[in-house]
Amino acid sequence: MRHDAGHLIIDPIFASESHRDEVRDCFLAVDIDDCDCGHCETDRGPIPKYATVTLGIVSGNVRVSQRLTVDELRELADTLLSFADVIEDISAVDAPTREDLA
Repeated sequence: MRHDAGHLIIDPIFASESHRDEVRDCFLAVDIDDCDCGHCETDRGPIPKYATVTLGIVSGNVRVSQRLTVDELRELADTLLSFADVIEDISAVDAPTREDLA
């Protein structure tokens, strides 16, 4: 089954970045671009602090990050909330009851 709202493509203004880290880990990171350390200031360039959010996925020692504008972030957030509603509704319909498992 494919739900009409089950897919989103955002064509972000900024390019994705890929980095290799020494530490192996797996996680999803969401960061408001508010850091004022020299490294972050250099990475951000002319983009003002607090103007973007960065999403990052770390798998093994590879980190891929994507900077999103406020509009892109809102589109993603709205779609994720919509996806959550659909999944919740479908799960409620398909979930076995206690009697089904007995």
